[in-house]
Amino acid sequence: MSEQMNKISNYVGVFVLGIVVLIFFLVAIVAAIQMFINIYRKLRGVKVSKTRSCRTCGRSISSTALICPDCGENYGELHGAGDSIVMCFFLALVFFAIGVAALTESVGWFERTFLN
Repeated sequence: MSEQMNKISNYVGVFVLGIVVLIFFLVAIVAAIQMFINIYRKLRGVKVSKTRSCRTCGRSISSTALICPDCGENYGELHGAGDSIVMCFFLALVFFAIGVAALTESVGWFERTFLN
């Protein structure tokens, strides 16, 4: 019975590790796609607006402002990281590297567990 539970535990471990590796690669792909979208916007001249109108008082405020300095309206939104080409490239590179490292480790673990 213990041998069977050990095999089931190993199969579940391989499945979970495979899902984790897949998630890292998907996040890397999404970050790379966002980077290319940002490059396309930059080449086409589409700019992210630096200012916007406050929805309460109508004054012009920064698009990254969390609170309107005139009326105190709370926006509670964070902008910027997804619009940065460098940040998207960095995230894609980091998540791809973590995915490769996890894949390498999982292949080694699989060989030690199932092929011996």
